[in-house]
Amino acid sequence: MNKLVKTFMFSMLAVASITMFSCNAQVPKADLKNNLDSIAYSQGVLSAAQIDQLFADFNIKPENQKDYINGFIKGMKAAPKSDKQKAEAMGKWMGEQFSLLIFPTIGEQMFQDSTISLSTDNFTAGYIASIDGPESTLIKAEEAQMYMMMAIEEVRRQSLEKNNAEAKAENAAFLEKNAKEEGVVTLPSGLQYKVISEGKGAKPAATDEVTVHYHGTTIKGEVFDSSVDRGEPATFPLNAVIPGWTEGLQLMPVGSKYMFYIPYDLAYGAEGRGGLITPFATLVFEVELLDIKK
Repeated sequence: MNKLVKTFMFSMLAVASITMFSCNAQVPKADLKNNLDSIAYSQGVLSAAQIDQLFADFNIKPENQKDYINGFIKGMKAAPKSDKQKAEAMGKWMGEQFSLLIFPTIGEQMFQDSTISLSTDNFTAGYIASIDGPESTLIKAEEAQMYMMMAIEEVRRQSLEKNNAEAKAENAAFLEKNAKEEGVVTLPSGLQYKVISEGKGAKPAATDEVTVHYHGTTIKGEVFDSSVDRGEPATFPLNAVIPGWTEGLQLMPVGSKYMFYIPYDLAYGAEGRGGLITPFATLVFEVELLDIKK
């Protein structure tokens, strides 16, 4: 064996000795006789590189590293032979994947709310019933997907309502008060507007392309988007923007400047858009209609 391989082997064994010292676990002895042996050992070293992150992700304390090692060794030595052993090992492995990897984060992944959890007992009941006899499940497979789509959306909506109740009420109060301001008109859709200056040009249709200058803020006056600040007008199809814009700009003759107060259901909805456009956000726009392209 050449000097490079010997040096490499020494380095790998040094890592093993450090690991053994750090957690007092029984580290198996390596026997590196050729490249394949060294490749196997190297792959083991590289595969262990994320162990600290793994412990952090699952809130496992560092002092339990020995227990992890013991469990890993047992798993590697299991080597099921018969179909029965393979099936049991696979079932145990699948159960552990769901238990360790999926259910701890399912609230955030499915509902965008980490405080929501699902019953592992009910999940297991549905899983086993479907494998054992699909005809006996309480919810049939062909119905489950459609039901999930509707139910998840409803739970997500309820979660947003609950977690953003104060913000929703604040935005609703703003619109209620603003509706009483001089010059403000409230349409049946809930859109509010005020004429700053009235132009004499044509009014756009929803299918037209418009060129505008605009300045958008939250109800607290925080600017989230502004062509005025950028110094360059924006051009876009009127039916490709939020409903409040599509409805509001059709009221405007070219050359007009309006203020729009757009409730969340005509803007970015209960979920918002991130940043300053939070869930249930009312948007305030000053818009000047410069041109229409049919």
